[in-house]
Amino acid sequence: MMQQYSIVLSPPEPVLEQVKQWKRSLRAAIGCWYKSVNALAHITFNEFKAGEERLAVWKAYLAAFTAMQHTLYLRFGSTGSFANGAFYLAPDAASESVLIAMMKDFHARAPERASVTITTPHMTIGRGLDAGQLAIAKTLIPAADIRFTCEDLVLRRFNPDRKQYDIYKRFSFGLNR
Repeated sequence: MMQQYSIVLSPPEPVLEQVKQWKRSLRAAIGCWYKSVNALAHITFNEFKAGEERLAVWKAYLAAFTAMQHTLYLRFGSTGSFANGAFYLAPDAASESVLIAMMKDFHARAPERASVTITTPHMTIGRGLDAGQLAIAKTLIPAADIRFTCEDLVLRRFNPDRKQYDIYKRFSFGLNR
Protein backbone atom coordinates (compact mmCIF):
# COMPACT_ATOMS: atom_id res chain seq x y z
CA MET A 1 0.00 0.00 0.00
CA MET A 2 1.40 3.39 -1.01
CA GLN A 3 1.52 6.07 1.63
CA GLN A 4 2.48 9.76 1.48
CA TYR A 5 5.74 10.83 3.19
CA SER A 6 7.73 14.01 3.56
CA ILE A 7 11.29 14.71 4.59
CA VAL A 8 11.80 17.87 6.63
CA LEU A 9 13.96 19.77 9.05
CA SER A 10 11.94 20.25 12.21
CA PRO A 11 12.77 23.11 14.58
CA PRO A 12 12.83 22.60 18.36
CA GLU A 13 9.73 22.95 20.56
CA PRO A 14 10.06 26.70 21.36
CA VAL A 15 10.07 27.50 17.63
CA LEU A 16 7.18 25.12 16.99
CA GLU A 17 5.21 26.94 19.68
CA GLN A 18 6.05 30.43 18.36
CA VAL A 19 4.97 29.52 14.83
CA LYS A 20 1.82 27.85 16.18
CA GLN A 21 0.96 31.11 17.98
CA TRP A 22 1.46 33.14 14.78
CA LYS A 23 -0.78 30.74 12.88
CA ARG A 24 -3.50 31.04 15.54
CA SER A 25 -3.22 34.84 15.43
CA LEU A 26 -3.49 34.84 11.65
CA ARG A 27 -6.53 32.57 11.76
CA ALA A 28 -8.21 34.90 14.25
CA ALA A 29 -7.29 37.98 12.19
CA ILE A 30 -8.65 36.62 8.90
CA GLY A 31 -11.60 34.92 10.58
CA CYS A 32 -11.36 31.53 8.90
CA TRP A 33 -9.42 28.30 8.50
CA TYR A 34 -6.62 28.27 5.92
CA LYS A 35 -4.21 25.68 4.52
CA SER A 36 -1.30 24.86 6.86
CA VAL A 37 -2.97 26.45 9.90
CA ASN A 38 -2.60 23.19 11.86
CA ALA A 39 0.74 22.00 10.46
CA LEU A 40 3.76 22.10 12.76
CA ALA A 41 6.58 24.36 11.60
CA HIS A 42 9.09 22.63 9.33
CA ILE A 43 11.36 23.11 6.33
CA THR A 44 10.34 20.68 3.60
CA PHE A 45 12.95 18.94 1.46
CA ASN A 46 10.57 16.70 -0.47
CA GLU A 47 7.44 14.59 -0.52
CA PHE A 48 6.97 11.14 -2.01
CA LYS A 49 4.66 8.14 -2.05
CA ALA A 50 6.04 4.75 -1.16
CA GLY A 51 5.18 1.21 -0.25
CA GLU A 52 7.38 -0.80 2.11
CA GLU A 53 10.13 -1.54 -0.46
CA ARG A 54 10.55 2.06 -1.64
CA LEU A 55 10.32 3.30 1.92
CA ALA A 56 13.20 1.00 2.90
CA VAL A 57 15.32 2.54 0.11
CA TRP A 58 14.49 6.08 1.33
CA LYS A 59 15.26 5.16 4.95
CA ALA A 60 18.64 3.70 3.98
CA TYR A 61 19.41 6.84 1.98
CA LEU A 62 18.39 9.10 4.87
CA ALA A 63 20.62 7.18 7.27
CA ALA A 64 23.60 7.45 4.91
CA PHE A 65 22.96 11.11 4.04
CA THR A 66 22.50 12.30 7.62
CA ALA A 67 25.59 10.39 8.79
CA MET A 68 27.63 12.89 6.72
CA GLN A 69 25.90 16.07 7.96
CA HIS A 70 26.81 18.62 10.62
CA THR A 71 24.49 20.42 13.01
CA LEU A 72 22.82 23.41 11.35
CA TYR A 73 22.61 26.76 13.12
CA LEU A 74 19.74 28.59 11.45
CA ARG A 75 18.14 32.02 11.64
CA PHE A 76 14.86 33.05 10.07
CA GLY A 77 14.72 36.84 10.06
CA SER A 78 12.06 37.93 7.59
CA THR A 79 8.78 36.97 5.99
CA GLY A 80 7.75 36.61 2.38
CA SER A 81 5.10 35.25 0.08
CA PHE A 82 4.87 33.19 -3.08
CA ALA A 83 2.53 33.86 -6.01
CA ASN A 84 0.39 30.85 -5.00
CA GLY A 85 -0.70 32.62 -1.80
CA ALA A 86 1.82 31.05 0.57
CA PHE A 87 3.08 33.25 3.40
CA TYR A 88 6.31 32.10 5.04
CA LEU A 89 9.27 32.78 7.28
CA ALA A 90 12.47 33.21 5.27
CA PRO A 91 15.99 32.31 6.38
CA ASP A 92 18.67 34.99 6.54
CA ALA A 93 21.32 34.93 3.79
CA ALA A 94 23.79 32.70 5.65
CA SER A 95 21.12 30.16 6.64
CA GLU A 96 19.62 30.19 3.16
CA SER A 97 23.01 29.42 1.64
CA VAL A 98 23.58 26.48 4.00
CA LEU A 99 20.07 25.13 3.45
CA ILE A 100 20.21 25.44 -0.35
CA ALA A 101 23.56 23.62 -0.44
CA MET A 102 22.18 20.83 1.75
CA MET A 103 18.99 20.56 -0.31
CA LYS A 104 20.92 20.39 -3.60
CA ASP A 105 23.21 17.70 -2.21
CA PHE A 106 20.22 15.80 -0.82
CA HIS A 107 18.31 15.89 -4.11
CA ALA A 108 21.38 15.08 -6.23
CA ARG A 109 22.05 11.89 -4.27
CA ALA A 110 18.43 10.86 -3.68
CA PRO A 111 17.61 7.28 -4.67
CA GLU A 112 14.76 8.47 -6.89
CA ARG A 113 12.95 11.62 -7.84
CA ALA A 114 10.33 12.64 -5.31
CA SER A 115 6.83 13.76 -6.30
CA VAL A 116 7.55 17.20 -4.77
CA THR A 117 11.07 18.63 -4.51
CA ILE A 118 11.67 21.88 -2.62
CA THR A 119 14.70 24.05 -3.42
CA THR A 120 13.68 27.33 -1.76
CA PRO A 121 14.03 26.90 2.01
CA HIS A 122 11.21 28.43 4.06
CA MET A 123 8.79 27.76 6.92
CA THR A 124 5.20 28.15 5.78
CA ILE A 125 2.78 30.09 7.96
CA GLY A 126 -0.15 29.73 5.57
CA ARG A 127 -0.95 28.50 2.06
CA GLY A 128 -3.66 29.43 -0.41
CA LEU A 129 -4.18 32.89 1.06
CA ASP A 130 -5.86 35.52 -1.10
CA ALA A 131 -4.42 39.03 -1.55
CA GLY A 132 -6.36 40.45 1.39
CA GLN A 133 -5.33 37.61 3.68
CA LEU A 134 -1.69 37.99 2.61
CA ALA A 135 -1.85 41.71 3.43
CA ILE A 136 -3.18 40.85 6.91
CA ALA A 137 -0.42 38.26 7.37
CA LYS A 138 2.27 40.76 6.37
CA THR A 139 0.88 43.33 8.82
CA LEU A 140 0.46 40.80 11.63
CA ILE A 141 3.91 39.19 11.16
CA PRO A 142 6.11 41.74 9.34
CA ALA A 143 9.40 40.11 10.43
CA ALA A 144 10.82 37.37 12.60
CA ASP A 145 13.89 36.68 14.66
CA ILE A 146 13.98 32.94 15.12
CA ARG A 147 17.28 31.18 15.79
CA PHE A 148 17.64 27.46 16.34
CA THR A 149 19.78 24.39 15.87
CA CYS A 150 18.83 21.39 13.72
CA GLU A 151 20.50 18.08 14.40
CA ASP A 152 18.43 15.73 12.26
CA LEU A 153 16.20 15.19 9.27
CA VAL A 154 12.70 13.96 9.97
CA LEU A 155 10.74 11.45 7.91
CA ARG A 156 7.03 12.11 8.33
CA ARG A 157 4.04 10.03 7.23
CA PHE A 158 0.71 11.57 6.26
CA ASN A 159 -2.10 10.76 8.68
CA PRO A 160 -5.36 10.75 6.66
CA ASP A 161 -7.48 10.91 9.81
CA ARG A 162 -5.84 14.10 11.08
CA LYS A 163 -5.04 15.39 7.57
CA GLN A 164 -1.53 16.23 8.86
CA TYR A 165 1.89 14.60 8.81
CA ASP A 166 3.09 12.66 11.87
CA ILE A 167 6.74 12.10 12.72
CA TYR A 168 7.65 8.61 11.53
CA LYS A 169 11.41 8.55 12.21
CA ARG A 170 14.27 10.95 12.99
CA PHE A 171 17.69 10.61 11.36
CA SER A 172 20.40 12.32 13.43
CA PHE A 173 23.29 14.14 11.81
CA GLY A 174 26.43 12.06 12.31
CA LEU A 175 29.03 14.82 12.35
CA ASN A 176 27.59 16.71 15.33
CA ARG A 177 30.68 16.51 17.47
